[in-house]
Amino acid sequence: MGEQKVLGQELTGFALALVSMLLGGIVARVGRFPLLLGYLLAGLSAQALLRPFPSLLLLSSVGVILLLFFLGMEFEWRKLLSTPQRLLITALDLALNFFAPLILLWLLGLPLAAAFVIAMAFYPTSSAITISALLHLRRLANPETETIVWVSVSEDLVIIALLAVASGLMGGEVNWTNIFSAFTFVGMMILAAVTLTRPMEWLFARVPTELDTLVMMSAIVVISALAHAFQISEALGAFLAGLLFSGVREREELEQRLYVLRELGTAAFFFTFGLQAPLRLSTTGLLVGAGLLLAGVISKTLIAWGAGRMNHLRVRAQRRLLLSLWVRGEFSIIALFLGKAVLPPMWQEALSWFIIGSIVLGLIAISSADRLAGRS
Repeated sequence: MGEQKVLGQELTGFALALVSMLLGGIVARVGRFPLLLGYLLAGLSAQALLRPFPSLLLLSSVGVILLLFFLGMEFEWRKLLSTPQRLLITALDLALNFFAPLILLWLLGLPLAAAFVIAMAFYPTSSAITISALLHLRRLANPETETIVWVSVSEDLVIIALLAVASGLMGGEVNWTNIFSAFTFVGMMILAAVTLTRPMEWLFARVPTELDTLVMMSAIVVISALAHAFQISEALGAFLAGLLFSGVREREELEQRLYVLRELGTAAFFFTFGLQAPLRLSTTGLLVGAGLLLAGVISKTLIAWGAGRMNHLRVRAQRRLLLSLWVRGEFSIIALFLGKAVLPPMWQEALSWFIIGSIVLGLIAISSADRLAGRS
């Protein structure tokens, strides 16, 4: 009877969650803003009805694993290294949006682990939300879009390395053994991605087509579980699993097979963040969150200005670029969840408001960029 009661509670919770996500998606479509914002707002609105429950958290974990796996599959590190200007902008971005807040917070008295998590959440533009918005607004062919993509992708690569370092800091002090293990695992996976493309193609040529999805899903989950065993984020493992599949000729077909599950899981990930985000309205939390948001807008605008100048963009494209890098998202949420053990409650609240505010304000800026860029 106990098992039946638990099953009934899970099914009821799942039904409420799916209906809430559906309503959030409908509101997003009617309001003409990206679906991910609709799912986030649905999660915030559902806090009075739901609390996170095991099956929803599992689906959310699957969603972020698949989201990072797809990012890994589509990542082309050679393009990042193709021009010195891109490396320079990546270094400036890292210095301004990660190291500057890390050092400042540490000097203000925060423990290194907490300062590191906050800087990780502050640093990366959300490639998932930003590219989704550009696709929705039909801006993928615009001249500034390539710059937006490579800035976001370079941040994705750097944040993967930062996740490996964070694995050694979550105990409250530097654990060099964990950091060494994390980078050993990353190095092994990168080596595998470089050397195992042909064996992977050989495998898929001989496995029955109807088992392709199971083979790929098994590989993703096994590698993510191995990453967790190395005491690093399973999201990092999923990204590295994506690198392993990135050179396979059947990549696009394999992506299509997991597309529906990825979309459902990503919806659950943003919905669950909204469901777990603390909505306390303390003056300190709101002020700190607003301060982070203002600093984030200024720092990302500066990076966009530098990237646009280096790429010799015309005036209108430059103006659109200035408004297109403000959104934080999946990696900032991962950093927040990863650091809950070391973050004081006030900082958890402030980071939650910062992420939510950056998504809302960033999407408004992206949506208004064409109109604002046309002004003299």
